[in-house]
Amino acid sequence: MSSAVEPVLMAVVLLAAWSDIRTRHIPNWIPVSGAVLGLVLHTWQGGVLGAFDCIVGAAVGLGIFLPFYILGGMGAGDVKLFSAVGALAGPQALVLVFVLTGLLGGIAALIVAIYNGRLRETLQQTSELMVDVGRMRWSEAREATTAAGARALRLPYGAVIAGGTLLSLLIRH
Repeated sequence: MSSAVEPVLMAVVLLAAWSDIRTRHIPNWIPVSGAVLGLVLHTWQGGVLGAFDCIVGAAVGLGIFLPFYILGGMGAGDVKLFSAVGALAGPQALVLVFVLTGLLGGIAALIVAIYNGRLRETLQQTSELMVDVGRMRWSEAREATTAAGARALRLPYGAVIAGGTLLSLLIRH
């Protein structure tokens, strides 16, 4: 990832995190702007191959988080943000961002569950969801995520994505 892309990537994830924490919503202009700037910068620096790398990164980011959205465990803004991160970071760097985001998300979810006195319930629901997904029982998995409704513990995952992205930049330097 070039030094010209890094400040744009940082700005995109920080804006998304701020918005998600404040309003529990990531407006479309944030990930769309990030993806467009990623395409422009990668094309400018790498030509057709740079554009291809950007598009593949966006597709990988979309592909990774889209199932979570379909199952009801993640908002569309989070999916679009991760796709924009992929467009900016590229597919290779996105793997590290994904791993770090997953680790931070797990830690944050445990903290929220403990804080709300619902650790046992959260772990049991997560276990059941993983079994349903592992057995490819998609309707049961979707039903389990929507059954909790307003009672579900929700994270501003845009902030978690920002944390994973920024941590990946620190590790790479």
